[in-house]
Amino acid sequence: RDVLIQYIHTAIAQAGPGSRLSENRRVTVLLSDLRGFTATSERYSALVMVAALNRYLEKMSEIILRHGGAIDKFMGDSIMALFGAPEVMDNDVEAALRCAIDMQTAMADINADNLSLNMAPLYMGIGINTGDVVVGHLGSHYHSEYTVIGDEVNLASRIEAHSLRGQILLSEKIYQQAGDFIEIGNINEVMVKGKKSVVRMYE
Repeated sequence: RDVLIQYIHTAIAQAGPGSRLSENRRVTVLLSDLRGFTATSERYSALVMVAALNRYLEKMSEIILRHGGAIDKFMGDSIMALFGAPEVMDNDVEAALRCAIDMQTAMADINADNLSLNMAPLYMGIGINTGDVVVGHLGSHYHSEYTVIGDEVNLASRIEAHSLRGQILLSEKIYQQAGDFIEIGNINEVMVKGKKSVVRMYE
């Protein structure tokens, strides 16, 4: 685990502001979010919830790194992970899908720990999209962070927002590239902000 973490940190450092300009690249974006975390937080102290959140983030981080992903950021109980940045991956879509499945499976262990501490179970939704984005450092010399921006990132966020408890939702582009080796459930057609036509989401 420590070797993986160091590898990712080194790769991001080498992609620093002084090393090269931002570039266009195809990246697969995975976004996850806990369902009902805010409501659960009202029943326990802040210290208890921070400890629970850290246990969750620790486990999910280990899974993401094991599958070759890079953690772009934590946003409260949300995680944004990248496959294909900072390091290019040939199997970024498949790696992201395997990662998502392992993340959902790991929720059983996390909830077993929560149950032993008399805490309510937690549930996670995941959205995945792939496409061309701009990668690079965003910010100033006071603070900067390596990240990705673009319409495909926004779409990944919209897809994640529609995912239910324990669900993995995929974009049309993901399904087109992974349809030969995955099984899907429901297909949802929804209108999302920033899109003029319906967006298909595959469970």
